[in-house]
Amino acid sequence: MLIFLGNLIAQIRKSNCHPADTHVLEIRFFDNPSFNLGHDYCGTFQDCIREAIASFKDLARFS
Repeated sequence: MLIFLGNLIAQIRKSNCHPADTHVLEIRFFDNPSFNLGHDYCGTFQDCIREAIASFKDLARFS
C-alpha cells in the first residue's frame, strides 16, 4: 500500500523476516526515494497506518 502526502510517500508492505502478520512501514521523500528518513516501523497493518499518520504530521513541517 502506498500513501502520499505532499512530497512524502509511505509504503506499507509485508515483512520478509518477521511473522506473517507483521508489516513494515517505510517513509521516503517522493522526489528522492533512496533517502532514508529513519522512520521505518514494524508492526501490524493497523499499527503501521497509525505510525504513518503520526510520522506524516511530524515530517510535513520539514518537506
